[in-house]
Amino acid sequence: GIIGNAEALNRALEVALRVAPTDLSVLVTGESGVGKEFFPQVIHAYSARKHNKYIAVNCGAIPEGTIDSELFGHEKGAFTGAVEARKGYFEEAELPHSTQVRLLRVLQTGEFIRVGSAKVQKTNVRVVAATNTNLQDAIQAGRFREDLYYRLNTVPIQVPPLRERKEDIFLLFRKFAADVAAQYRMPAISLD
Repeated sequence: GIIGNAEALNRALEVALRVAPTDLSVLVTGESGVGKEFFPQVIHAYSARKHNKYIAVNCGAIPEGTIDSELFGHEKGAFTGAVEARKGYFEEAELPHSTQVRLLRVLQTGEFIRVGSAKVQKTNVRVVAATNTNLQDAIQAGRFREDLYYRLNTVPIQVPPLRERKEDIFLLFRKFAADVAAQYRMPAISLD
């Protein structure tokens, strides 16, 4: 899923492949549309966990009131509509401050508590986070916990935008032209 041969992109891929066999947390950063979502997949595919479940979670798409339940699960009756106990992503993998505290605990100790429960659960997960937000600015503005940032940013990977890898434009054009040609059963257009 990653197309390109620019030095900065290759450097990011090399870091991903080197960190894959470890259990270190990784923070992938870059602008919207640079392909950050492929790096956690590469890391998973080359890790010792490759035969286990890979779960991608878009935390920005989960309403603030339900994110704790989505990540950590909940017990029956924990809130209106909780008609049965449900496992969260950590039992199966931009957060509010209260959730940041809980995520930090999971990263530090591997422990979490379902919403509405008092029982501590253990988990063995690896977190590879990706964001287009400047987290240093978010820390300064009080929107992101500094301790969580350093826990997630054990290994940073910066994905460069296409404007900084102009040599990859032809490769991407060729790939998109081939995809469209295959989709519409026609010959691929080419550049001279």
